[in-house]
Amino acid sequence: MPGRNFSVRIENDKLDEIDTLAKAQARSRNFIVTEAIERYLAEERRWIAKVKEGLAAAEAGDFASEREV
Repeated sequence: MPGRNFSVRIENDKLDEIDTLAKAQARSRNFIVTEAIERYLAEERRWIAKVKEGLAAAEAGDFASEREV
C-alpha cells in the first residue's frame, strides 16, 4: 500500500537502537519503525475492544456480584 512521509523527533539513543535492530535483521530503519507502529496500533485496538466489552458487560449487569468479589 502506498504511504505518506512524516517526520518524528526521537532521542538519539532510541534511533541508535532502531538502527542496531535494523542492521541485525538486515532490514531498513523504515521497516523496523513501521513494524513497531503496526504492533502498537494492533495492541491499542485490542485494548479498546476489551474496554468496550467490559463497559457493555457492566451496562448489561453482567459483572461480579459482591459475594463473588
